[in-house]
Amino acid sequence: MSSVFENEVIKAIKERRSVRSFLPTQVEEEKIKLLLEAAIFAPSAVNGQPWFFTVVQNLDILNKMNQEIRNIMLQSSDENLKKFASKEDFNVFHNAPMAIIVSGKENSQSAQVDCAAATQNILLAAKSLGLATCWIGFVGILFSSPKAQDYIKLLKIPEGYKPLWAIALGYTENYPQTVPERNWNVVEWIK
Repeated sequence: MSSVFENEVIKAIKERRSVRSFLPTQVEEEKIKLLLEAAIFAPSAVNGQPWFFTVVQNLDILNKMNQEIRNIMLQSSDENLKKFASKEDFNVFHNAPMAIIVSGKENSQSAQVDCAAATQNILLAAKSLGLATCWIGFVGILFSSPKAQDYIKLLKIPEGYKPLWAIALGYTENYPQTVPERNWNVVEWIK
């Protein structure tokens, strides 16, 4: 469906895809700052802004996190997690040169919803800047493990915030063009 009202925002929404193949090229700091600004302008309940963003460009830290997540998944009773983590090329960040960890205030009732809105702003802004992203929920496994506090300290996440997920971020040569099938039978009009 297209419309005479279609614009750059609608185009970015329709064209944005999850990318799982990144180039090693680091993202420019100016672009990262724009993404963080887009996140901070997200809506939040009573303007609580219950988010905190940790930009991780240190590959040693990303690799350490990846290995810890993999170990946890391999020890899981969930066969699907074990199977996924046992792949030789497993990398929870898909070898992106950086990730943004999104944390929410623990005492905020709407932190997950508000942080999801901020995350979506990052994903769409990244697409508009020619960047590739993937929303990574598997990092939650690490932040629910006995080693969570070690990584919270390593990532300098402030007290009172809980890491929720990550965004793998970078450039790609293989940006998906195919539109996944959409279910259009999800709307009811009541006039």
